[in-house]
Amino acid sequence: MNVRPLLRECHIGLRAERRGVVIMLMAILIPVLLIIAGFAINLSYMELARTDLQIASDAASRAACRTFGSTSDKLFARQAAKKAANLNPVVGKVLSLRDQDIIFGTSIRASAGSRFVFTESTSKINSVKVDFQSAASGSVQLPIRIGVSNPNFAVAQEAIATQSDVDIVLVLDRSGSMAFATDETAKEATAPKNAPQGWVFGDPVPPKARWLDAVNATNTFLATLSGRSQDVMVGLASYSDYSSIDLNLTNSYGDITSALNFYSNPFNAGGTNIGDGIYSGMTNVFNSPNRRPQAVPVMILLTDGIHNWGPDPESAAEDAADSNMIIYTITFSNEADQAAMIDVAKTTKGKHYHAPDAKALQEAFQGIIGDLPVLLTK
Repeated sequence: MNVRPLLRECHIGLRAERRGVVIMLMAILIPVLLIIAGFAINLSYMELARTDLQIASDAASRAACRTFGSTSDKLFARQAAKKAANLNPVVGKVLSLRDQDIIFGTSIRASAGSRFVFTESTSKINSVKVDFQSAASGSVQLPIRIGVSNPNFAVAQEAIATQSDVDIVLVLDRSGSMAFATDETAKEATAPKNAPQGWVFGDPVPPKARWLDAVNATNTFLATLSGRSQDVMVGLASYSDYSSIDLNLTNSYGDITSALNFYSNPFNAGGTNIGDGIYSGMTNVFNSPNRRPQAVPVMILLTDGIHNWGPDPESAAEDAADSNMIIYTITFSNEADQAAMIDVAKTTKGKHYHAPDAKALQEAFQGIIGDLPVLLTK
């Protein structure tokens, strides 16, 4: 008997049966695999949404805190927070902040190494909390809806930005050119145009002098600081041929005005020793009896001219950077060396402002207030 045909038929039957089993198994597994893959994709998507929302919350709280710090205006701060949130979409979708999501308050800590504790407050405001709820501004939808009855899901994140404690030293140029007005070229004149007849260095500073503009801008700067809840200590140094430490760190801002007025009468000639001014500013902050270890050291360096005496300003800036001091530079009048002051600011991770006239000088000081460091404390 020839069994080969029978074996062939059995083999064909077994293959057909195996194919049937495989097809049935695939029919069962494919949906399961799709559900598992969809679950994994949705889970990753939800994590991405949480990350994006945290970024938006951080940006909004920082923007609000900076704006409130420079304006003391809650309306402007809320607008800044909403704008920052809109610039940071969540998984491609812009979620809108509501006014009630932006909370003003006070953050304090017991010591430099402890955590900040936020309390909602209407006075002594130094912090802004953003409580970002995606459900309040439009839910986010899952990309894969297989096995999901409701594709909408909500995420929530919060962030708190706090104005840093800051120790600031003002380092002001009192060289001879500061006796001239901003629309004059000091190096080509023997006496300021607005000086009384017969005026010489050693007499009271003439009207419209750059020095008086600097004093007025400093007083406005101090008045703005006094209205803030942020704890800011301010010291004063100045320079011409040589530099001096005129007032140690203090929160009695009137003493700084008095120290500035000391140089107005008499007003003396002198060169521009910017490098020595930077070193005196550093000494003022780091050796001050009122220095606070938790405070950020900041220098505001103003000059109306070109360094022509003493240590190199950029080398001094490198030493300041090594001490973690931030230097904001202001070049006042078009005779100032903007390029060198840009480099000084850049070296210390600060910012440079150019002020061709008195109005721009006021704006530069106010701009620096808005740039003072802000910490994310949650």
